[in-house]
Amino acid sequence: MKQYANVITAYAIMIGLIILVGIFQSWNIAFSILNLCLISAVMTMGANIQWGYAGLINFGIMGYTALGGLAAVLVSVPPVREAWQVGGLSMLFCLFVIILIVFSVRYVLKNFQKSKRKNIYIAAIIVTGLIILRIVSGPAIHSIEAVEPAKTGFLGGLGLPIIFSWIVGAFFAAGLAYIIGKVALGLRADYLAIATLLISEIVIAVIKHEDWLARGVKNVIGLKRPVPYEVNLQSEQWFIDLVAKWNRGVLDLISTAEEKQAALSQLVIESSSVFVKICYSGLFLIVVIILLIITQKALYSPWGRMMRAIRDNEEAANAMGKMEYHLMKWECLM
Repeated sequence: MKQYANVITAYAIMIGLIILVGIFQSWNIAFSILNLCLISAVMTMGANIQWGYAGLINFGIMGYTALGGLAAVLVSVPPVREAWQVGGLSMLFCLFVIILIVFSVRYVLKNFQKSKRKNIYIAAIIVTGLIILRIVSGPAIHSIEAVEPAKTGFLGGLGLPIIFSWIVGAFFAAGLAYIIGKVALGLRADYLAIATLLISEIVIAVIKHEDWLARGVKNVIGLKRPVPYEVNLQSEQWFIDLVAKWNRGVLDLISTAEEKQAALSQLVIESSSVFVKICYSGLFLIVVIILLIITQKALYSPWGRMMRAIRDNEEAANAMGKMEYHLMKWECLM
């Protein structure tokens, strides 16, 4: 227990400061700060696994975060039928071309020996694929972005509850991590940091500038919530009764019925915002606790011990055969 004394003290001070903000300023602001802390905790655990467990400096965490935002749009927003009619099939064909390019290059790398002809084949595949993508995607993107650009201008998503986007975002992040692992894990120290930062910036740049995919930096209208809306809560009788019961002491001090009703309406408006943020806090806290349990299990597993051994002394871990064994096992799983 003593080894966690500093951590417990730090968390106690943080919670105390948030409570002071709620008492002296606003509970709405206090829960907003708490939600930001919980979101940051998820990214912090991700950085701790890479940097703390294995000593791998990864500056590409914001790329994973951007993919989470992309997943929210692609899963939650309803599909824009007009955009699909004018350019949806063309973009699906472009996706097929990209997959074909990847597998073709992979086939050439595996089945041809190192020679100038091999490099020519790879260059020809990539150049031909890029030309086809440019010819097909250019008019399609222009047509999609022209569909009510103030509101849509993109293909939309699947129209599912946004809670599913958390799972999809995790798979997106895992896919990006697999690509980074294949490309950059042979690097070390500053070189790995620069490579991961560049890959992250590429992902962010694509999401920001490809408006047809998720409207880029524009607002997305109609994004669903995993919690109730404030306006809906303000018309629910159970919520009004709950606010009246919670603030009974304040309301009893008001003499006239009209003033009491006006005060209750104001309290309902203020409390609805706080209630929504409490719901978000509950969801975020559940996610943080689940991830914390998983990371703690991983820390004391053979994988976690191997990662710490590599962090402390990579040469010694390599000499003991730990790295080769686990890398071969990981490649077999992949």
